Amino acid sequence: MTYEGIVFALITAVSFGFWTVFHQQASPHINPIFGAIVVSLTAVVLGSIILLPQIKEVTLFTSQKGVIFVILAWLAAFAIDFFALKTYASGVPISVGGPIIIGGSVAIASISWARCFGRIG
Repeated sequence: MTYEGIVFALITAVSFGFWTVFHQQASPHINPIFGAIVVSLTAVVLGSIILLPQIKEVTLFTSQKGVIFVILAWLAAFAIDFFALKTYASGVPISVGGPIIIGGSVAIASISWARCFGRIG
């Protein structure tokens, strides 16, 4: 474990918090499927802007397994965006939906999937 890794985790936590608030604010004003597509397209554009200047110096992937898991992560991210927008559009307050979404993701990531992939500890 490195200090840099902890900093990245903290940045991710802050981003996830803002993600929750932004989804809650957007939900009454956008179709959930369209919203999830916009989020995905925004990620593609921003990622491309960051990647393109360094494309010749970066190894994009080292195995098919990495590509498969990134595609699965994208599918999960799309589901997160779609269902978060549906959650908040249905009237669930952020004080209820946020902890369920974030807390549930923590539980899944730290317990269930870690056991499935043999990555305890």
